[in-house]
Amino acid sequence: MPDPVPGTLDFTARQNSGSEALVQGARRSTWREWEERAARLAVTLRDRFGIESGDRVAWMMHNRVEFYDLAFALQKLGAVPVAIGYRLTGPEAAYIVDNSDSKLVVSEDRFAPRLEQAKNDMPKVADDAFLVVGDGPAREGALPKAMPFESAVEQGRHQELVAQTRSASSIIYTSGTTGRPKGAFRDAGDPRLQQGLQEFMIGVVQGFRYEPGDKHLLVCPLYHSAPPALAGITHLLGGCVVVQGRFDPEDALRVIQDERITSTFMVPTMLNRIASLPPETLARYDLSSMKRLIVGAAPFPFPLKRRVVEIFPNPCVYEFYGATETGINTIIGPEDQLRKPGSCGKICPANEIRLLDDEGREVAPGQVGTLYVKNPLLISGYYKNKQATEESLRDGFFTVGDIARVDEDGFYYIVDRKKDMIISGGVNIYPAEIEQELRKHPAIYDCAVIGVPNEEWGEEVKAVVQLREGQRLSEQDVNDFLAANLADYKRPRSVDFVKELPYNPSGKLLKRELRQRYWEAAGRSI
Repeated sequence: MPDPVPGTLDFTARQNSGSEALVQGARRSTWREWEERAARLAVTLRDRFGIESGDRVAWMMHNRVEFYDLAFALQKLGAVPVAIGYRLTGPEAAYIVDNSDSKLVVSEDRFAPRLEQAKNDMPKVADDAFLVVGDGPAREGALPKAMPFESAVEQGRHQELVAQTRSASSIIYTSGTTGRPKGAFRDAGDPRLQQGLQEFMIGVVQGFRYEPGDKHLLVCPLYHSAPPALAGITHLLGGCVVVQGRFDPEDALRVIQDERITSTFMVPTMLNRIASLPPETLARYDLSSMKRLIVGAAPFPFPLKRRVVEIFPNPCVYEFYGATETGINTIIGPEDQLRKPGSCGKICPANEIRLLDDEGREVAPGQVGTLYVKNPLLISGYYKNKQATEESLRDGFFTVGDIARVDEDGFYYIVDRKKDMIISGGVNIYPAEIEQELRKHPAIYDCAVIGVPNEEWGEEVKAVVQLREGQRLSEQDVNDFLAANLADYKRPRSVDFVKELPYNPSGKLLKRELRQRYWEAAGRSI
């Protein structure tokens, strides 16, 4: 059996076998215990379900330590994890399973009925190719041939299976302007990833000043790209990850105090909920252990940033800019947070950034341009979507469409973001997907979906609808129609009915004009 490759969980497990690796509530696991569970699970996945290197395994669950058992097992096998957001409907989840060519689906028990209803849309998954996690709500007969997750762990014999490479393939689905999710695919066999991953990871570790033995609090959903990546750095350095199943602001403070948490990643909405707690509640908790409070995934308003800096006694607030497709590209540390309002930081090592005008020319400092990134962690492409991949590339640099500027000191500022995209509570929502469903209603002639201000979430989804002549609909009618095929967070929080939508002479919908009506009073446009 080959020795573990440095930079893999197997290597770290061998170096830290007796140290604590995972905590969730009363459940606490050492590295040795975690590795044994993962090895047993890997054997079952291989022998019972035929999972081997390169195969896709989709998973759908809340933040749970079982995710880590699965992730470690898949790394041992060289298999590819495919995340499904737990708020997605059955048809939305089935699309991801089928498009990714997944052979096996791992689901929390409460989502089994949802998947059962959409099984016909997952023809590549056999009836017995499901694992079900948890002892919560009854499955109500859904997925009757599924294997309990714990049985898969218990039945697998403990065998020394070790990952053969430090880089791992992954597919993370991010919605696109076509209305269908796109699979951001990183191929472990990509030479660029193999050759440059170590340099990139060292840059991120240095940028956030990670330390061996960190204790990281995981509160953001694991089906996004940043939460598992930032917690994963802690694991690769031999530290411990404490999992919070669902975010609660006061409980997060309690965990930080009781577990002596040194790092965490939160989106601004979570920090806003913490900052809104009563002063006497905040005063009850000792937060002095925190060394790196990492913020990202959405704009971080400066007044909130200033308040967060006041709440935590140590200079510990970091912010980054990045994307699922490009990884982490800029970082700003505690020393510059208040000195550079609005900045998302300087270039992280192993990254190159270009700001280009519409003709592809680099713009001068202070001017805005489309932000393009090049680094070893760029996705290999959108899975089975060559057109979308090519549209995002220019001379080896990748863009997600964000508009930025850089100052004379090398600090970057995001001044606008992907055309039309809505970010609500750190979650990306793409209007085209919602508009596609709205247009299926026989009473709707035309529609537009935009983001409008929301004090807690940053922005929320609004639908602007033009009805066919003589038709009537209510806001509730619209949302009832969307409920079958769209997750709740994508459905409009409000619906405005208008006589007509604004278009320019060439037939382009003027969404900026629509947005302006709602954002003027907020004094901001993002």
